[in-house]
Amino acid sequence: MAPSAGTSIDTGGTLGRGDSFPLDNYKKGARVWLRDPEKVWIGAHLTEDVTFASKTIKLLTQDGQAKEITVTGPESLPFLRNPEILVGRDDLTSLSYLHEPAVLYNLHYRFVEQKTIYTYCGIVLVAINPYEDCSHLYGQEMIQVYRGVGKQVRGLDPHVYAVAEEAIFDMSEYGKNQSIIVSGESGAGKTVSAKFAMRYFAAVGSARSSSSLTGIEDRVLASNPIMEAIGNAKTIRNDNSSRFGKFIQINFTERFAIAGAEMKTYLLEKSRVVFQAQNERNYHVFYQMCAAKDDAMLKNLHLEDAVNYFYTGQGGHGRIAGVDDRADFAETTKAFGLLGINADQQKDIFRVLAGLLQLGNISFASGGDEIAVVEASMQQGIKRLCSDLYEIDSTALDTWLTVREIRAAGDTLRKPLNTSEAIASRDALAKVLYSAVFAWIVHKVNESLVEKAPTPSPRKQHVDPMSTATPATPTTSSKGNRFIGVLDIYGFETFDINSFEQFCINYANEKLQQQFNQHVFKLEQEEYEREEIAWVRIDFYDNQPCIDLIEDKLGLIDLLDEQCRMGRGTDVDWLNQLRSSVALKTKPHFELPKIQEPAFIVKHFAADVTYRVDGFLDKNKDTVSEQLLEVIKKSKFPFLREILGVEEQTATNGTGYSAVRVTNDSGPQKKQNKKTVSCQFRDSLRDLMMILGSTRPHYVRCIKPNDQKASFTFDPKRAIQQLRACGVLETVRISAAGYPSRWLYDDFGKRYRVLYPEGKAMWRDQPKKFAEKACAKWIDDHSKFALGKSKIFFRTGQVAQLERLRSETLAKSALVIQKIWRGYVARQRYLKIRASIRTIQAVGRAFLAYRRMKYIQMHRAAVCLQRRVRGWLARVKYVRARKTVLALQSLYRANLVRRRVQKLRYEQKAIIIQKYCRGWLVRRSQIEYKRKVIKVQSCVRRWLAKRRLRELKVEARSVGHLQKLNSGLENKIISLQLKLDQASLDNGKLVDQCADVEKLRVEVAHMTTLKGEMTSLKDKHDELEQEVERLATECDIKDAHLTEAQTKLEQMNIQLEQLTAQHEREMAALQAAVDGGRSAALQLSAAKDKLESQLENESRKREHAEQRVSLLSEQLMSNANLLAGSPGLSRVGSMRGSRSPIPLDLNQGTLGDKDELLLTIRQQRLITELTARNEHLAREREQLRSLMEANSQLADMERKTSLRLFEAQRVQELEVAYAKLKSELERLVEEKTSKGADKMNIQSLVDRTLEENDRLDISSESFGLWICGFLAGTAFWLFAKFSVA
Repeated sequence: MAPSAGTSIDTGGTLGRGDSFPLDNYKKGARVWLRDPEKVWIGAHLTEDVTFASKTIKLLTQDGQAKEITVTGPESLPFLRNPEILVGRDDLTSLSYLHEPAVLYNLHYRFVEQKTIYTYCGIVLVAINPYEDCSHLYGQEMIQVYRGVGKQVRGLDPHVYAVAEEAIFDMSEYGKNQSIIVSGESGAGKTVSAKFAMRYFAAVGSARSSSSLTGIEDRVLASNPIMEAIGNAKTIRNDNSSRFGKFIQINFTERFAIAGAEMKTYLLEKSRVVFQAQNERNYHVFYQMCAAKDDAMLKNLHLEDAVNYFYTGQGGHGRIAGVDDRADFAETTKAFGLLGINADQQKDIFRVLAGLLQLGNISFASGGDEIAVVEASMQQGIKRLCSDLYEIDSTALDTWLTVREIRAAGDTLRKPLNTSEAIASRDALAKVLYSAVFAWIVHKVNESLVEKAPTPSPRKQHVDPMSTATPATPTTSSKGNRFIGVLDIYGFETFDINSFEQFCINYANEKLQQQFNQHVFKLEQEEYEREEIAWVRIDFYDNQPCIDLIEDKLGLIDLLDEQCRMGRGTDVDWLNQLRSSVALKTKPHFELPKIQEPAFIVKHFAADVTYRVDGFLDKNKDTVSEQLLEVIKKSKFPFLREILGVEEQTATNGTGYSAVRVTNDSGPQKKQNKKTVSCQFRDSLRDLMMILGSTRPHYVRCIKPNDQKASFTFDPKRAIQQLRACGVLETVRISAAGYPSRWLYDDFGKRYRVLYPEGKAMWRDQPKKFAEKACAKWIDDHSKFALGKSKIFFRTGQVAQLERLRSETLAKSALVIQKIWRGYVARQRYLKIRASIRTIQAVGRAFLAYRRMKYIQMHRAAVCLQRRVRGWLARVKYVRARKTVLALQSLYRANLVRRRVQKLRYEQKAIIIQKYCRGWLVRRSQIEYKRKVIKVQSCVRRWLAKRRLRELKVEARSVGHLQKLNSGLENKIISLQLKLDQASLDNGKLVDQCADVEKLRVEVAHMTTLKGEMTSLKDKHDELEQEVERLATECDIKDAHLTEAQTKLEQMNIQLEQLTAQHEREMAALQAAVDGGRSAALQLSAAKDKLESQLENESRKREHAEQRVSLLSEQLMSNANLLAGSPGLSRVGSMRGSRSPIPLDLNQGTLGDKDELLLTIRQQRLITELTARNEHLAREREQLRSLMEANSQLADMERKTSLRLFEAQRVQELEVAYAKLKSELERLVEEKTSKGADKMNIQSLVDRTLEENDRLDISSESFGLWICGFLAGTAFWLFAKFSVA
């Protein structure tokens, strides 16, 4: 962040560097700015003119040093300084030359020379910490100066009260929630600025309410000293640094008086309770208690000086210059009383805090095997802590401070702790208790900040803060329609060693910086582009990638939580996971140190910060021993149990500042919140961003001028770092180049329509044109405003001018409106009186007519009602009866349908059961029959084989047979012996015999080859056996299918016979019906002839009757009408007077023909159906025949397969016999060699050969020839062997 040394001109990245200035301004004597390694920027003036041909520029600094810089282009020219008349302006955007050195020098001049700490920067208020008492700037007189000014507040000097007044005006005028975001580094004055903003709200709210400044406004202010005491501490950079973040939401009523407030806190730094660096302090409340140890409220606690306690003495003597801890303690207790925390509750709070100090003094010594034990000198302190303060079991506390319990598989084991583990256990308990006290106090503060029912003011009652009386609890509360939020959160931090706290703090600042960017930068530029305003786009730093690195999926927080969920995860494991993460390697804002160390680097918007991973997991888990917490929960001290309950409830709600986990080192955790500290903090930040996004923000950027805390001392290096980091320089550029104020045309027309009355309804019908006319009329410089597509834009100060003109115009118009209105009211009063008299007359005259008319209407209405009611009753009765009948019919019909369906289902299921049962019976009988046949065949074949075997054995043992064989063998043996003797005598034949031996060896090799082929045949034989088994299984299945098909065929034949018989019966019935129809037609023809003869007779009678009627017509003329209308005297209905019999006979004849035709059609249709069914049965018969042929082919295949298997088995048996015979021959050769030819047992070889021959039962001629050849080869082999021997 520090500027680089040297005098070279920055070519990019500096505010104003892109601006171009005419060379006419760079004349001799012109004042410019140059970079300086110490002052960042230093003033100088030119010693010669600058022209287009100039390559270098010669300057003389204000220190009297001559310098020369190289010019490479227009951007390398030095920055021009503003005229003296513009130096010290209260708004940086009003400077003529707007660049980084001008902004820095203007702030320096106002702060050092004018002793002014506030400066406007467009919409941002820059506040520089003076490190001096400036209480005169925040008195009631100053509040009166800014109160009620509204938009004219920009005409006054910059002040935090001006920002507060602008927020109140915007809320009341536009009805939108407001927020004041106070940001800056630690020690820049954020807490003080937020405090004064709240003081202004309280003062203005009390003036608008009926009560004085002792109600809700007083309680809002009283919360500040309490939160500073328990949440602020001294750090290296700040004596009153907030170690937690808070967002105070101040609610307002409809009259814009304060209705209440609510405080939300974020990430309390609990580690400060147990550890402070050198020259730092613990929280202020501990030192306040030690300084006021002789106070009546603290006498029974036996407190000592702060340096005597370990938790308050680590940083040194612990005193702050200019701070009276005793007076601050009195102010804290007074604030407790104003917020409704009575004296007893205050004593309980200080009692718990005193116990923490006593707990920190407990030290441990190493016993045997490095086991930690409480030092003997600490027993008195433990006794005081347990009996006087916390009222807990001292033995249990002593035990569980040095021992932890491990549970595994239902067993419990106690493991002693070493010294470091015991200290960590003690510190964890202290942090839990302090966070519990903090949570309880915040809860009580929020309860008190809700508007109470009207009660006497504490000041009017003169309530003593030390009194034990309990203030009245609130009974009712109301919440305002609008609110103003004040955000006071920790600033960006970077130390030599940065840990988990700095990680969360800087993460929060990244989110706030993003919100600032979106409001000031992104929204500003997008607005101009959307409205098509002439605008030069400015690039700015977007920190969204850095936020994604932290909070996105698989970001740092997710990986940290994943490691925390692991049972034995460590900080080093988490760091290794970060190093091996592929997603993090692609993040430009994440780096690892070049030197191997347990740390990682995050490139934040303000600086690159190195975080050491030591303690990240423990702080994120925030665990405490379950047994220690149980000891505290069993305390007889009610307040201690109460605050632990509030702490657990607060952690469950996820407020973000504390999330205690109770853990047992045994493995599964019994009580554990789902979210870790980082997750809760991330969620709370998201909620905060949503709240800020729903408001109109106002920004206060606090600047820390130096690190030495010297009053009104300005360090340019430190200042420029903060100005660059917080975005003030970018705000200056955008505000000066753009239009900070903007209005929708409709809103502008509604508010400023009084400024251009010539347009009449133009503000409603043509709002854009109206805005152009109105601004052209009242704003002389047309460059001060710009017309967009939907909005009109103004430069700084123009809206205030329009507001002033509007107020003046409205004041003049009000007088005219009052004059016209009063005349109008008088005239309307006269007209109203006259109209009232006429109305009374008309009403009186109309009343009598109205009463008569009303009676008639009532009579007609009664008749109409009776008619309607009676009709409605009749319809209701009919509808009810109809519904009843329909319901009965539907139930009856449904019952019939259900019965019919049930019967059909029953019959269908019975048929299916019968089908499967009959099929199973047939298959079982067929399988049993087949098994019996096979068994009989096996028995018969076995009996035949045994008989043949006995015959062969008898023949083999007969004497003649044996003699025949013996004689043949003796002759062979004698001939062989002779040959052998001759061979032994004849040495010349050895060569031939050797050749024979070689041939024999070839034969043996050939036999070996045959043996390999036989082995392959054996493998094929095994495969064929498996194939046979599979085919046998398929045959069984096919047999079952065939049996079932035969059964179906039989059933279908039976059905076909039944259908044929039924068809013959139906044909006979149809033929009988045809015969009956023909006979009926003959009868009808005879009846027709008879009726025709009757018709002729009736016609003759009718003619005769008509003649008689004509004769009597004159006599009956007088009664013609009667005779014509009387049915009793007319002949119209007589059979004799009509011709209806003729068409009747014709219709009957036609009806008979139709019936015969329909009968013939039915017969033809039945015949067609029977023919189709017969064809279907024929097709099924063909299918069954083809299936039977396939089965027969399969059976032939099976028989062939069986024969092949039998032959293979025979070949295998022959191989076995050959092997045995070969072994016997080898045995004979060995006997001859060892014992001589006389001792050879040839008889046993012959007998075994005959037996083997009988067993094989060779009947094939070819196979016998093969055996003969085999015996001959064997004999030759024996001869060769014997010859060699």
